[in-house]
Amino acid sequence: MFLHFFGLGVCLFILLCIITILTLGALNKHLPRWFCDKMGWHLAPESIGFDGCSMNGTCPRCGEHVLQDSQGNWF
Repeated sequence: MFLHFFGLGVCLFILLCIITILTLGALNKHLPRWFCDKMGWHLAPESIGFDGCSMNGTCPRCGEHVLQDSQGNWF
């Protein structure tokens, strides 16, 4: 009886892992763009310029012109 429940638990755990991996994969495809569009959180640019006042560049995820604030975040 114990082995039957153990086997069922293992199967449910594997199924849960597969569902989690698929869900994270789907979110990883759509959430990053959401962070740029809605939250204003951008990735660090590959090439960073300095215009005499601030560090700037282009977000590699959305292509928007971004600036770096005093704490090192890109907006």
